[in-house]
Amino acid sequence: MRAAVAAAAAGHERAAEFLRELAGRVATGVASISVVLDPSLVVLGGELGRAGGSALAGRVAAKVSRICPARPEVVPTAVDGRPVLRGAVLAAVDQARKELLASVAAP
Repeated sequence: MRAAVAAAAAGHERAAEFLRELAGRVATGVASISVVLDPSLVVLGGELGRAGGSALAGRVAAKVSRICPARPEVVPTAVDGRPVLRGAVLAAVDQARKELLASVAAP
């Protein structure tokens, strides 16, 4: 993905076409969600968001604005690692802690 972004920036048409196609597919998903939820911000997460960066986010935002009445800001993630997994683990630990403490406190 990073190589495709770099190649597109260097003027390689096949890489630019790849990014246009990918942006179109992502934009379709963003538009589908935006019509129902009307978010003001969409973050392209994970490896795709990090590797595609602002080049992909800009293309997605442009395509969304052509196919959807809602026009959320589209940005690449600024978070490294796996924030969704980390959040899920933290939520599970929190729930386990509450249940454990509730079982000890119960008569």
